Amino acid sequence: MPAPKELERLGGLFDLASDKNRPFLDRCSETKYLAVMDFKRAANITVELARQTLKEANSRLTSRDDCQSHLITLQKAVESGQLDTGVISALEKLRSKYLEKVLRPAVRSYLENDDLKTTEIERLYNDALRIEGLLEVVQFLKKVEPSL
Repeated sequence: MPAPKELERLGGLFDLASDKNRPFLDRCSETKYLAVMDFKRAANITVELARQTLKEANSRLTSRDDCQSHLITLQKAVESGQLDTGVISALEKLRSKYLEKVLRPAVRSYLENDDLKTTEIERLYNDALRIEGLLEVVQFLKKVEPSL
């Protein structure tokens, strides 16, 4: 278990990333609220949020073979505008691989080495938060999707 100093350092980093992503996370929350009143508009905003997330995280995700196949599946689904179970599955798999293969090893290195730059680990946290926020929105949309 990490020492209290390490936990404090990690907590501060997480707070920083959360603060930087507040506008994105707020937009995700607003989109979920909107989905109840105007599903089609909320779905369009979600596609826009997905495109933004993929664009900003693309270089860090495509550099990882573990994430690349899930990223390609997700990009195809987003470009088609379909927010179905395939998107949810791709996001869940991407999140899982990203946390396991990218974020977790980076956090370990960060905690073991005071000389590592916080900007890179902060970017990785940003990506994780955005993937999670986007996944929550798509899952919510799937739950409230009007039946045709």
